[in-house]
Amino acid sequence: MYLSRVEEAMYRGDYGGVVETAIKVIVKVGEALGAERLVEVSHVHVSGVSYWNIGDPGLEYIESLSSSGAWFRVYTSVNPVCIDLGGDNGLFGREYASGQKRIMEALERLGVDPVYTCIPYSFREPARHQHLAWGESNAVAVANSVYGARTNREGGPLTIAAAITGRTYYAGLHLMENRVVSTIVSISKDIVYNDLYASLIGLYIGEYVDGIPLIREGYRWSFYMVKEMLASSAASGSHSLVVLDGVTPRDTYLVGDRVDRVSIDKRSLDKFYEEVSSEPGVEGYTLAYIGCPHLDRRDLEYLVERVRRYKGLKRDVLFLVTIPYRYHGLVDGLVKTLESRGIHVAYGVCPIVSVLSRKPDKVLTNSGKALFYLKRLHGFNVALGSIDDIVREVMVE
Repeated sequence: MYLSRVEEAMYRGDYGGVVETAIKVIVKVGEALGAERLVEVSHVHVSGVSYWNIGDPGLEYIESLSSSGAWFRVYTSVNPVCIDLGGDNGLFGREYASGQKRIMEALERLGVDPVYTCIPYSFREPARHQHLAWGESNAVAVANSVYGARTNREGGPLTIAAAITGRTYYAGLHLMENRVVSTIVSISKDIVYNDLYASLIGLYIGEYVDGIPLIREGYRWSFYMVKEMLASSAASGSHSLVVLDGVTPRDTYLVGDRVDRVSIDKRSLDKFYEEVSSEPGVEGYTLAYIGCPHLDRRDLEYLVERVRRYKGLKRDVLFLVTIPYRYHGLVDGLVKTLESRGIHVAYGVCPIVSVLSRKPDKVLTNSGKALFYLKRLHGFNVALGSIDDIVREVMVE
């Protein structure tokens, strides 16, 4: 592999042992993937920082980096954690709090921007053709598909190595030759225009479409619906790029000479819904969950408008909303409106990578990604619905 003079110095250990190890990890991964060189990155997003996920081994690794004097050379944001950073409310497992706080302290000593969110693009929009090293599946899909940036879906250790060196391997979606559409997807106009069907389409594409799809017809989604669709396809099919005709910058992808064609209509989606989702409705202790990916300010405003005419929640319902930690103290008016209806707003946390103190009998969510992982990782009984459906189901006027 070709290395620049600076990279060679890193590899020799001229910048210290931590940098040497980090760049050797990146080179090794790159060589395995056929990369001929490295590329500088301008933004790293670190995933895999939940103590529930990485435990003591991950904690000790991150603390060892921070105590060595290492630091992040480029702007670095960070994913959600397993505790509510808005305060201890008893909703999430308290036994993870101490370890999680130590991980956060170590990351912040390294120089991470403590946004604690899965939507880093809401705070620092990527530029077209900008090389990134991001480790959160929905964020990767949004960066490539909406902004036309270039990033692969990286694991947590690789993102940390990229932050320490400011480099990643030049392979995968960093190369135009690998950003080639192989399937044209047409969406029937009879499909309902809401977040439920956006999530369903994402899950469907993830399940049945290989390679890079291009959605050419029939969709007319808001940015929020695009987020839900991309997060769902990244979960069920590991798609890191879904080209959206009219949205994805045209000079950031190619269309193959021979492409498959797939049509998705309401009938096929309704049948698919029966396969992946439980029956809607409240059952026993019910969790209504909105915020996967995290809600941004516009999404919060939309939710507030939906709940204004309701007085509160039905009995034995927890309505949980998750938002970035960066919003703490900045959206108090919106949060107070939701809390006045009994809705709990949690900061910087993700239920997928944490443990709820009380296991729900039923989960209602509008997120295909949440449905996919809450079923597989936690064994929850999960039903998919739109935000409007869920609000009507769990709230009283």
